Amino acid sequence: MVNESTPSQPIELPLLAASGLVKNFGGTCCAVDRARIEVPQGSITGLVGPNGAGKTTLFNLLSNAIRSDQGRVLFDGEPIHHLQPHIIARMGMVRTFQVARVLSRLSVLDNLLLAAQKQTGEKFWNTWFQQKQIAQEEKAQRQKAFDILESIGLAHMMNEYAGALSGGQRKLLEIGRALMADPKLILLDEPAAGVNPTLINQICDRIQGWNRDGMTFLIIEHNMDVIMSLCDRVWVLAEGRNLADGTPAEIQSNPEVLEAYLGQ
Repeated sequence: MVNESTPSQPIELPLLAASGLVKNFGGTCCAVDRARIEVPQGSITGLVGPNGAGKTTLFNLLSNAIRSDQGRVLFDGEPIHHLQPHIIARMGMVRTFQVARVLSRLSVLDNLLLAAQKQTGEKFWNTWFQQKQIAQEEKAQRQKAFDILESIGLAHMMNEYAGALSGGQRKLLEIGRALMADPKLILLDEPAAGVNPTLINQICDRIQGWNRDGMTFLIIEHNMDVIMSLCDRVWVLAEGRNLADGTPAEIQSNPEVLEAYLGQ
């Protein structure tokens, strides 16, 4: 008798998975204390918690902007906690910052063009011997940058100094610059902070559109309306530790979260 078995379905690993992360800056308390987080491919995942919970520190550990004391981080199945941040960015994980970082004295368009990856013209000798290829790449990158500026609503300001943008527009520009790198995952640090409500809605609409196109996001945000409307799953930190994770509805009704995060 032949023993027939149903083939098992392959387990889909999260795009980003971190476990046991610890960071101590001195004193008796850890800024991040054995934290873990998972971000499924194609998701919009939220990270919330009260001020001082360790959210931005966790972002810094995930991108290796600062080294963890313990723990590991896997991106697309590969360990990355030992790699330099620029190597991680080239692998496809990029981040933005709570205060948008733009090159104020360059045009909006040039801010995007500087983020283009793996350009032939970056190597000195290529500027002499591969001029045709360089010209073709520059033309393609300019078109790509213009398309991104259209998608973020800044095409009409492409020749303006980036320093002339409002706070919300700078955040859109920073997201656009991240998109120029063709990432698999974007870590957004408070994209709605200091942004007027109309522009917040525009940012949320564009995040959802990019997500439908296949982009994965991990978002820190204090605006709970933004988190609840955007995210598939939410992770909660408190005092550097994992407090809870679940769907937005589960997080909203979790009594520990209400007490720690919402003060209820």
